[in-house]
Amino acid sequence: MLTIRKAKRVRPSHMGRGIGREMLKYLEALASENGLVALRLDATPNAAPFYREHGWKGDSISTYRSPRGLELAYIPMTKRLPDIA
Repeated sequence: MLTIRKAKRVRPSHMGRGIGREMLKYLEALASENGLVALRLDATPNAAPFYREHGWKGDSISTYRSPRGLELAYIPMTKRLPDIA
């Protein structure tokens, strides 16, 4: 299993340059090369359209509640990876 715990983001001043797309392509290729057949992530509501444009599925909004009571909306998303065999 490949787990990435820290959120990966592109600075707003650098958006629209293909950086996020290239990061996503790299991570998906890495996962596929290591035998994974599907991926899962929790997207912020404003990032979900980006992931959908790149083949990710997910629409339902969930809420993360931190131990200190902070609540954050997120959308669980999944993507099946192409078979590289």
